[in-house]
Amino acid sequence: MNLATEPPLEFPPAVLEDISPYDVARHLRTYLEPPGFPEAVRRLADGHLLVLSGAEATGKRLGAIALLSRMSLAEGSVAVLSPVVTVVELAARMEFEPGRAYLLPDWAGGADERHDLLKLADELVEVGCFLVLTRNGAPAPTVEVEQPWEPPAAAELFELCVAGSGGRADSPELAAARVRAAGLTSPAAVVDLARQVSDV
Repeated sequence: MNLATEPPLEFPPAVLEDISPYDVARHLRTYLEPPGFPEAVRRLADGHLLVLSGAEATGKRLGAIALLSRMSLAEGSVAVLSPVVTVVELAARMEFEPGRAYLLPDWAGGADERHDLLKLADELVEVGCFLVLTRNGAPAPTVEVEQPWEPPAAAELFELCVAGSGGRADSPELAAARVRAAGLTSPAAVVDLARQVSDV
């Protein structure tokens, strides 16, 4: 086979979807900032790139959206990138736009891509846009752009979600749900439980 006649490999579509400003606001309507959120805001604003690392189902994706919403952006939408696109490809071939927010969920990289992350961060600073990656697992100590991520307090998140729902604050259903919520580690599960109680 003559490789010279083969078509060049194409860069896979990097952007899977755009989360509109309306949907960003809707997602964050009942968002509770977890520990370390102010520090993450500062680090993202300074470096334009941040990797949120932590256990699965601890709200990293929504946390990334919340962080990006705090940046100085030309528009409030968030471009969600495909997890199959590597950091090397992004640094070499992605055409980032000034004032845009980008999210790369479920990134599978680690400390071995440290140099590529720093190179990409430099490019983002030069362009004037922001990128947050989420990753399951503990932060690698050698990767300066990683931030350990923890979920917000479940009990506080539950109260935020049920506040103003119109239900009786002393109802047996709500009391039982409070006990259940306090034992949950997934913010999404807390929000779903609060919605169920509010619906009832």
